[in-house]
Amino acid sequence: MAAADPARVGVKTVDTFPRQVVEHDPVWISMPDGTRLAARIWLPADAEADPVPAILEPIPYRRRDGTAERDALSHPWMAGHGYAVIRVDLRGSGDSDGVLEDEYLAQEQADGLAVLAWAAAQPWCTGRTGVYGISWGGFAALQIAALKPPSLGAIVAVGATHDRFAEDIHFKGGCLLTENPSWASYMFAYQSRPPDPNIVGDRWRDIWMDRLTRKPLTTRWIERQTRDAYWRHGSVCENWRAIQVPTLSVSGWVDGYVNPVFELLENAQAPVKALLGPWGHRYPHIARPHPAIGFLQEVLRWWDRWLKDLPTGVEDDPALRAYIQEPYVPVPSAPEREGRWLSVPAWPPVGSLTRVLYLTHRRLSAEAGPTGETAVLADPLRTAFGAGRWLAFGEGPELSDDQRADDAGCAVFDTRTLHEPMSLLGRPELRLSVASDRPLAQVVARLCAVAANGAVRRLSWGVLNLAHRDGSDKPRRLQSGRLYDTMIRLDGLGDTVAAGERLRLVLSSSYWPMIWPSPTQTRLTIRLDQCRLALPTASDGAESSFEPPEASPPLATTKLSAARSTRSAEVADDGEERVQVNDDRGRVRFEAIREVKHEVSRETWRLRPGDPSSAVYESEWRIAMSWDGGPSVDTVTRQTVTADARRFRVTSCLEAQEHGTSVASYEWDDEVDREFI
Repeated sequence: MAAADPARVGVKTVDTFPRQVVEHDPVWISMPDGTRLAARIWLPADAEADPVPAILEPIPYRRRDGTAERDALSHPWMAGHGYAVIRVDLRGSGDSDGVLEDEYLAQEQADGLAVLAWAAAQPWCTGRTGVYGISWGGFAALQIAALKPPSLGAIVAVGATHDRFAEDIHFKGGCLLTENPSWASYMFAYQSRPPDPNIVGDRWRDIWMDRLTRKPLTTRWIERQTRDAYWRHGSVCENWRAIQVPTLSVSGWVDGYVNPVFELLENAQAPVKALLGPWGHRYPHIARPHPAIGFLQEVLRWWDRWLKDLPTGVEDDPALRAYIQEPYVPVPSAPEREGRWLSVPAWPPVGSLTRVLYLTHRRLSAEAGPTGETAVLADPLRTAFGAGRWLAFGEGPELSDDQRADDAGCAVFDTRTLHEPMSLLGRPELRLSVASDRPLAQVVARLCAVAANGAVRRLSWGVLNLAHRDGSDKPRRLQSGRLYDTMIRLDGLGDTVAAGERLRLVLSSSYWPMIWPSPTQTRLTIRLDQCRLALPTASDGAESSFEPPEASPPLATTKLSAARSTRSAEVADDGEERVQVNDDRGRVRFEAIREVKHEVSRETWRLRPGDPSSAVYESEWRIAMSWDGGPSVDTVTRQTVTADARRFRVTSCLEAQEHGTSVASYEWDDEVDREFI
């Protein structure tokens, strides 16, 4: 959750604003049940004399030492332009009272409503509010808006979702994403940390000890394998009419939350405007790959129109402003991607064409092949070393690499060399007719571009657990040998395939370590004459432009050791394939609160080719925190996830020390039945 270095991403630092800014921390906000939430508030110094609208960002990532660096780049800037920005720690996180039981619970949303009501009643507030956030905060914006608080006038949701089961870190196409246990491991480590003793006083140790006893969320998130009431709660697609306030929806092409932008544009009943850039899971003024944009200026236009009734013209903006990427060299870390900003007046775009291609003779063709033609997917389960991460932040080696090695052994279909460029924008759709020799099977589709030098870059991908072919609420096992007509919606894309390149569709029956493999190896038969790929082309249109990115001054920190992120891939002597990610976030001193923090994590994915039961996910997090003249604490959290054909097994352990002495140690060992996964 650390912010990108604004100097490194070319952000202009602004320290003079139309209104002088003051900061208050902590501000305690009492909930109806007496629980107090801790907040930091930035607002104009004269707000009581000249009240302003209030903007809420509610997240669990610790306002003082978690998102503090990121917050410093944005919230004072917005306050200086006439808003009160409230960055609140969710119940049970940071310095707030209570326990964080899970994500997106009804209690969390009720707390959000209470904070908005509190803010609207303050003498420094006009009574009008907005909600703003990325990831958890973006989810909160959508979920709170669906509850229709009377003060709410607009929201900004970045990297957020409309569907917690189908379009979040947990499942994709009914398959278990390995990002599921990865994110659970992150939250396990994050929630093992104590509150700030300088804020909560002598209670800090009791609060910490209580948090350490909490079982990690990994098991809960794995055991919910169908789209039941648990996932439907907080999924705003359950009632598209519920959100009635203007919504600015934002994401990036290498972020995992691209598809919700298109879904909101197509289905929301409220006014929606959207931005899609080349970015990872970051706010667009501090994001990579470049170009970053003047995102704060765009958000200010949004708030000024809907919370102050100023004529900023946002209602006349195009429905979507999308960055159409030019061909690039596929590498795991990219500082920049060339392209152009395209204005799309309405979505779906008027006058755009869908190009349909057919699968035949290992080719993608404009004409269908012979009747009865088939292809067999019997590729052995192995590691896709070039897959990258589902949730890429854009900072480390997380992006998809050259796909040539991953294509080996798969069913590959290429177009002929293009004689003129083809620009694509939207979500491709693949219709398949497929039979399996097993009751549970997966099919994976990757849309790629093949450069003249042979390099293969992944443009989009999709996956379907075939047991979920008729929906994820009531999956059904397959009948061996029976043909099923299915459809896979691939991820949204905005890319140009150049003249001299080829389009490629790659089909496989597994995609480890992106998704957990089926219980057994499968053999799939594809009826090619009944398959087709629909590609959404980008219509010609005016180009968009943005102001250069700006930010308020960075937080005062001292970097005591450098941050470093590495990703390695290897095949061991015994044939086991391994992917390992090491993240050292550096040792950092927060000068204002006199705290030193150091976070180090290691994640490993292991597999013996051809053996689904050998798949292993492992994580280890080490967090050290110390306060001048106060406590020094260390926590170590470890998790391992394995599975056989019948069940998953999740083992977790936590160790905590204070001043080098052990103060807590816990272990958990759980088994979860596999149900259609």
